Amino acid sequence: MKVIELLFIYIGAFLLAASLFPTRALCNQKHHATKAWRFLGLMIILFFFCYAAFGVIVLRGEPDSMSLFISSVLLGGGIFVFSVVKLTLTTINRLTTMAEEERHRSLHDDLTNLPNRDFLNNKIDLAIARAKQINEPFALLLIDLKQFKEINTTLGYFYGDFLIQQIALRLGETIRNSDTLTRFGGDKFAVLMPDTDEKHAIAVSQKLTTAMKSPFKVEANRLTVETCIGIVVFPEHGDQTELLLQNADIAMYEALKNHVDYSVYDLKHDRSKLNKMLLVSEIRQAIKNEELTLYFQPQISVVNGKLFGAEALVRWQHPQKGLIMPDDFIEVIEQTGLSNSLVNWVLNKALQHQSEWQQLGLDINMSVNLSVKNLHDYEFPALAKELIKKWQINPARLTLEITESGLMVDPGRVTKVVSSLIETGVNLSIDDFGTGYSSLAYLRKFPAREIKIDKSFVFDMLTNEDSAVIVKSTIDMAHNIGRLVVAEGVENNDTQILLKRLGCDFMQGFFFSKALPPDEFLKWHDKYDKERLQHAHA
Repeated sequence: MKVIELLFIYIGAFLLAASLFPTRALCNQKHHATKAWRFLGLMIILFFFCYAAFGVIVLRGEPDSMSLFISSVLLGGGIFVFSVVKLTLTTINRLTTMAEEERHRSLHDDLTNLPNRDFLNNKIDLAIARAKQINEPFALLLIDLKQFKEINTTLGYFYGDFLIQQIALRLGETIRNSDTLTRFGGDKFAVLMPDTDEKHAIAVSQKLTTAMKSPFKVEANRLTVETCIGIVVFPEHGDQTELLLQNADIAMYEALKNHVDYSVYDLKHDRSKLNKMLLVSEIRQAIKNEELTLYFQPQISVVNGKLFGAEALVRWQHPQKGLIMPDDFIEVIEQTGLSNSLVNWVLNKALQHQSEWQQLGLDINMSVNLSVKNLHDYEFPALAKELIKKWQINPARLTLEITESGLMVDPGRVTKVVSSLIETGVNLSIDDFGTGYSSLAYLRKFPAREIKIDKSFVFDMLTNEDSAVIVKSTIDMAHNIGRLVVAEGVENNDTQILLKRLGCDFMQGFFFSKALPPDEFLKWHDKYDKERLQHAHA
C-alpha cells in the first residue's frame, strides 16, 4: 500500500515538474497575463516541494486510508495542472498561428501569394521615412496588363488565374531581390524599388516590358501579354504614399492612352486628368441642358451615287469652350457610366430629325452608334422600339452601329440584347471592322446587315498595299457571307474610284462632306443632288 501511495505522489510531482516547461513558455510570450503565469509557476514550484515533503512523511509513517486518499488527490492535482497548462499553451500557440496566418492573408494576395495593396502602402510609408533620413530616392512602378479581361472572357477565369500566377513569377524573376513586387489588384502589379532614380526606373521598365514579350504557355495556347507602366520617383513626383500611388496611376493611364510601354509622371498629365474630371460634372449638365447637338455625315450609294443615309455624330456646344469634338469627351462618358444616357439622347434626337426629314420628302437611312453598355442593357431594345414608334420611323430605315471589339465583351449577354433588337426590325452594322479581334465564324453568325471598314485602312489604301489588300479581302468576305460594306474615310476621288472597282456598297468621308448640322445637311443634299443629276445628264 505504501508503494502505491509513493507512486501516486512521485507521478504527481513529476507532472508538476513537467508543467513548468509549458508554464515557462507561456511566461516568455508577451501578453497581458504574463504576470499571472509567473505567479502560477511559483505556486507549482511550491506545490512540488509540498509533494516531496508529503512523500517523506509517507515513507517514514505507516500507511493508512487517509494517506492513500491524500496521495490520490495529489496525483489528480498533478494531472490537472499539467493538462491545463499544456492545453493552454497549445491553444495559445494555435491562436497565435491563426492570427499570423490571418495577418499574412490580409497583407498578401491569395492567388499569387505576393504582397497586396495594403502591404504596399505600409512599405511605401517605411520607404518614405527611410528616404527622408538618408536622402535617397526610390521609385514606384504601376503595371497594367493590357486586354487581360478579354483573356478571361475567352479562356475562362481558371486559365486567367493561371496566367496571372505565371506573370507574377516572371515579374519576380526580372526585378532585384531588394525590390518589392506586389499584386495591386485585378490585372495590375506594382514594384517598389529602393535606391532608384528615374533613369534606373526607366531601364527596369524596359526590362520588364521585354520580359513580358515572350509568350506564356497556357494549355495548348501561347499567349503574349502586353503591359503599360506608370513611373513615379520620390520625392520629385510626390512625398506621400497616396500621392505617389495616384500619380503612378495617372502615368500608367497616359502610357495606355498613348500606346507606349511606359510613361513617367508629368504634372501636365495631372492637369489633363483634372480637366477630364471637370468634364464629367459638366457633361451631366450638358445632357440635361440640351448643350449637345447632332451633326450628320452623308453615306453615298456606290451603285447610283444617291444619298443613302446619314450617320448621327454628337457634338458638345460648350457655353465657354465652344464646339467640343467627341474625341475629347466620349472616353470620359464611357468611363463614368454616362454612355447609356448619351446614346438614349442621341437616338431620340436622330429619329426626331429623321422624322422631320421624311415630312420634307427626304427618306434616308439613319445610323446611330451604340456603346458597349447598351449591348449589355436588357431594357435598351424596348427603349429603341418605343422611340421608333414615337417618331413613326420605319425600323428598317434605322441602323445601329456596334464596334467589333464591343461584340467580344460578354458575347452571351450581347447575343440576347441583339436578338431583341433584331425583333424590333432595325438593322445592325459592325463598326470599325478590322481593328478588333472577333473571329470570322462569329461574324458569319452575327445578324448584321453591313460591315463598316475602319477609316484607318481606307485612308492610305492608295499608297499602302497591305491596307488595299485588307479592304479588298473585307469586301469579298462580307459579300460572301451576305453582308453589305460601308467604307469610312473616303477623302479623294481616286479612293472612291478604287472602292467602286472593288465592289464596295456605300461610302462616306470628307470627299463627299464632313459631318454637318441638320440645316446645313439639308442644304448640302439639295446641292449634291442637283450636281449629281447634272453630271448624269452630261
